[in-house]
Amino acid sequence: MVAAAAGDALGAPYEFQGPIAASEDVGMIGGGVLDWGEAEWTDDTSMAIVVLEAAASTPGTHDLRTLSALDQIAREWYSWSMGTPDIGALTSTVMRRAADGAREAGRSLPHAVDLQEAAASANRELPLVAGNAALMRAHASVLPYLHASDDDTEDGIRTLCMLTHVHPDALEACVLWGFAVRHAILTGEIDVRIALDRLPEDRRAVWRERIEDAEQASPAEFPRNGWVVAAFQAAWAAVHRVMPLPEDRFARREALVAALSSAVRAGYDTDTVACITGALIGAALGPKAVPPEWRRELFGWPGYEVAELENLVERVVRPAPVSAGTAPIEIPTRKPE
Repeated sequence: MVAAAAGDALGAPYEFQGPIAASEDVGMIGGGVLDWGEAEWTDDTSMAIVVLEAAASTPGTHDLRTLSALDQIAREWYSWSMGTPDIGALTSTVMRRAADGAREAGRSLPHAVDLQEAAASANRELPLVAGNAALMRAHASVLPYLHASDDDTEDGIRTLCMLTHVHPDALEACVLWGFAVRHAILTGEIDVRIALDRLPEDRRAVWRERIEDAEQASPAEFPRNGWVVAAFQAAWAAVHRVMPLPEDRFARREALVAALSSAVRAGYDTDTVACITGALIGAALGPKAVPPEWRRELFGWPGYEVAELENLVERVVRPAPVSAGTAPIEIPTRKPE
């Protein structure tokens, strides 16, 4: 989570610009088109925080699939979207349509069902649109499921993704990246192919080719990185370039910085590509691989700094006691088409 936020903040001032030449520096400088503060994260980390806060608020298992967790995410994402300077086009469309649906149903704020219906509706009208916003928060969706079954983990990833994105490319990218993040946390090893067998058989070859293409390229060779597949490939190219991961702690820090910088140099959706990159390499290396000067400076919505991020993650990955009389988990049975 810390490395993802660092990549997000590093890329923020370079968003919407073209690729950055090797002769130019990339730094934690702030500014840019949206005038971010130095070391301030963007929508990528903010939306992930909402996910983790909902998980932390769910008794017992922190399961994101409960109706209470999903409705909390829907409400908080919508409230956040009203004031954020940065939000993806598809996510914005879903939030707007969900708010309309909620009002028609007599609700002041959207519930999860409103987001699900809005996401499905947007996909029917824009079937070729597969943005990267669900992938940028896939790492948050796996933290409650570190020791859960693979089936529960996949269902949690897909359920969260489908609140805003239902295109198969988005769902499959989130499954692959989410399982890779979980595997890296648990083993310290990076394997982006770990969940290929969880995809439909006819899609496995497609993703093998996409992964192989990324391993032979630089992040800048995937300029359409607002598209979830190109964002996935650019981030994997950035991570793959620094593998195998070194053992020395200072070399590991250098590897993380090199991967994030490479992701930012790709240009265009720099904060998101670097956030996705940071999530995976940070899962393997841990927060101390993020330079200490970055950890001291990182901040962003909703008034968090690194200490609050770390405390939130700790609340999610540690089982919470279930008080007497707590109702059983409610798993939604209705999902968008």
